[in-house]
Amino acid sequence: MLVLLPPSEGKTLPASTVNFDADAIAPFSTQLADARQSVLDCLIETSARRDALEILKVGKTIADEVEANKHLRSAQAGPAWQVYSGVLYEAGRFGEIGAGYKANSNFEIWVQSALLGVVDLASPIPPYRLSMDTKLPGLGNLAPWWKKHLEPLMEQHAHHRVVVDARSGAYQKAWPGTSAECDLIRVNAVRERDGKRTVVSHNAKKYRGILAGALLEHASEADGSIDFVLDTARSLTGADLTGIEVRQRRDHLELVIVTS
Repeated sequence: MLVLLPPSEGKTLPASTVNFDADAIAPFSTQLADARQSVLDCLIETSARRDALEILKVGKTIADEVEANKHLRSAQAGPAWQVYSGVLYEAGRFGEIGAGYKANSNFEIWVQSALLGVVDLASPIPPYRLSMDTKLPGLGNLAPWWKKHLEPLMEQHAHHRVVVDARSGAYQKAWPGTSAECDLIRVNAVRERDGKRTVVSHNAKKYRGILAGALLEHASEADGSIDFVLDTARSLTGADLTGIEVRQRRDHLELVIVTS
């Protein structure tokens, strides 16, 4: 089973003093080494430009994060579960339970990254500022750029596996997964009030995180089946959670978490 998460815009400075090494990132440390170095070089150069904030689509309030991009090669790194923060990661309690994660053939969690393509939850990464919807000078739009590097690797790795996709739309573009020979389950959340349903991005992040955290907590029970995912989803509790729905789409299953 493979669980795919988006990164978070917000990141936490890791507690460790390990130096970042892009070539040591799992998965695909060898296959993606050149691609990762290309994006890293480009981001460092872009972050030193006068128009860096405009290119990276950020405001002046986080200019210090763009400044830090210039020093990524010597930055401190920590496990991805510790560095990524924000709604999804807080809701899933990854800061509490992430240390218990260890990838194996039955269960893996990978984070889609604009900087590194895809990152195993335990891989040491630095805080960085870069979104998948960015167009980097010299590389172009990152989602299609990463797709050409990731697609053959991801499709081979996902072959005949259950893939739980908790990513947002921009990150799905880097590897849609819909053409792979896998059981793809995309996770969404809706709010239902007075008989009307609306999609709320904040709620979706929250409940995708809660489900991902629950899957991690029960990873020892993972048997590579769709039923494991659905049973875990149905076991979720919360004051505003009202139900779980499963819909068969043309090329994937949609797991909908309904909230009030």
